[in-house]
Amino acid sequence: MNKKLIIVRHSKSSWKDLSLDDFNRPLNKRGKEDGPIISNYLSKKTNFIDFLHSSSSVRTFETSKFFTDRIKFGKVKYDDNLYHSSSESILNLIKNYSNEYSSVMLIAHNPGLTHLINQITNISLDNLPTTGLAEIHFSCNKWNEISSKNSNLIDLKFPKQLK
Repeated sequence: MNKKLIIVRHSKSSWKDLSLDDFNRPLNKRGKEDGPIISNYLSKKTNFIDFLHSSSSVRTFETSKFFTDRIKFGKVKYDDNLYHSSSESILNLIKNYSNEYSSVMLIAHNPGLTHLINQITNISLDNLPTTGLAEIHFSCNKWNEISSKNSNLIDLKFPKQLK
């Protein structure tokens, strides 16, 4: 049973209300347009994912709703540990996922996600843009065995490619 990881960076957030701290910034107009574009794209490829693991910030929560409205998830968890975490921290969380999950979607922030993709695949991505999606398959049975040596980048899609 191989492992499938779908990484999504949160949609574009608003800087309009400067009294809000970073954690509480909501999506802006473009974010609310891009979220449905990428979630529709993914929902045409899959209708079920075992586990959705999302940062608990307002913009990641709002981004997750585009996906939970279109795709069924076995379990959903909003996690403060994914808020602006490093690629090492994110990888540590992934390696501790239950092996019962064969597919996981992760919604979080840069630069952690861009660095993570570069760390666990053989590509060199400069920047995962907002609402950018990377789908990576691993030929292993346990999450703690994932690495660039057994990874295969299946898809890398950005909203502007689908507009």
